[in-house]
Amino acid sequence: MRNVRIMAWALAIAGLIPFVGCAAQFVLRPATGDLWVEPLAAYGAIILSFLGGARWGRALGEPQPKVGALIVSNLPAVAAWLTFLPSVPAALQLGVLAVGLLALLIWDWPSAPGWYRALRL
Repeated sequence: MRNVRIMAWALAIAGLIPFVGCAAQFVLRPATGDLWVEPLAAYGAIILSFLGGARWGRALGEPQPKVGALIVSNLPAVAAWLTFLPSVPAALQLGVLAVGLLALLIWDWPSAPGWYRALRL
């Protein structure tokens, strides 16, 4: 299990590179920073969908899967997709993605093992 935790941490830290890189480009290069909002939002949508999929897997792994948990686990992907509809302002797009990531953290928190809580933070 230790190797799995180490790999999970390594992948999570590597997964921060697109977030940090895009945000840094936005902040440090004001002239071209706006070009990095869309890749930042796209990556956020991918991660939000991925975490929703992880919830789907956890729900299906239960001895008696709950229909409600399966339905709710699909909402992150739908919310992420909706932010990419035409005319959605970047601030709203990033706000919805941030709220979605926070909501999944809150949903995961009570049932997650301690090491996974730390990883998610």
